[in-house]
Amino acid sequence: MRFRNSILLLVENFKNVYRILIYKLLIMLIGTALISALLIPGLIEIFESVQFTALVESIEAFLVALVPADNASGVLTQAKDALLGENGTLAQFAGFVAEKATGIIWTIIGCAVIYLLQRFADTLCYFSIGGILNDKMATYAESPFSSVYVTNLGKASIYSLVYVPVVFLFDLITWALAILVLTNLPILLALFLAVTIIVVCQAVKLTFTSGWLPAMVVDNKKIKDVMFKRSDEEKQQRGKVFATYVGTVYAVIILNVIGALCTFGSALLLTVPMSFFVFICVQFVNYYTLTGKKYFITYESIATNESHGDSEHFFDYMQPAQEPAQEIMEDTQETQTIEI
Repeated sequence: MRFRNSILLLVENFKNVYRILIYKLLIMLIGTALISALLIPGLIEIFESVQFTALVESIEAFLVALVPADNASGVLTQAKDALLGENGTLAQFAGFVAEKATGIIWTIIGCAVIYLLQRFADTLCYFSIGGILNDKMATYAESPFSSVYVTNLGKASIYSLVYVPVVFLFDLITWALAILVLTNLPILLALFLAVTIIVVCQAVKLTFTSGWLPAMVVDNKKIKDVMFKRSDEEKQQRGKVFATYVGTVYAVIILNVIGALCTFGSALLLTVPMSFFVFICVQFVNYYTLTGKKYFITYESIATNESHGDSEHFFDYMQPAQEPAQEIMEDTQETQTIEI
């Protein structure tokens, strides 16, 4: 039900996908320009060096010497020594690169910082989209992106400063485990386990951080409170939230792979920002459900969780996820229908 309501919210608020797309393209353009400014001068210096030119020539000579007619004349041995010998071109090139190790390290650090800043900027966007979605879910109001972005910039920055390093370290651990599996097991089994590890780890990460963004947007909570304080309802529903994220991660992977294969990558322009928005929708649906809040799915339909905090009478409250908005918003007083 949570996944279904999230998809309905995605469809109802699809314009946010284009907002994410435009924002991410701008940030990506800026990030690519900065990384290129760091990398290109050093790469030009390396590729135009005498050592690199000699290395390329030695490789070409070695490949030519592999022809059987040349093997008898000892050309292959000479080419191999020139390329791989103690004072060969490969060793000379490696020494040349080692001399620039300090500059290379600083360049790598600079690229990593730019990447983290790019993710920081992206997270500011996701926080703003969450604010827009919350306005729609709570009051069915249409909020402009620029206004929400500026208004929530302070909270979004605090959230991003905490969220980005946490998920970055988590992603590093995830990819390290996947690479470890890929390099030590047969290929088919390794691929199966690597994908499974990625899906499960991402679901765990999303379950752990799921309530941070909506709690700060909906109830104006502080990041330290949402990180370390869990209600009894959240603890009880943790398994269901995790299961929802497992299904969502698999659905997102399938969507992007099919879109990439069927359109030669063109559909990724739409499916990638749509994937981010789906996760935002799931976050808010989970939070509204766990806190027992009603929310608009469409103008005509409101979702509610009347069993919130009353597990003993859960089945007494079972009802469809969507109810007419006009019925939900009525007062508790009884209504009468008068027929004329």
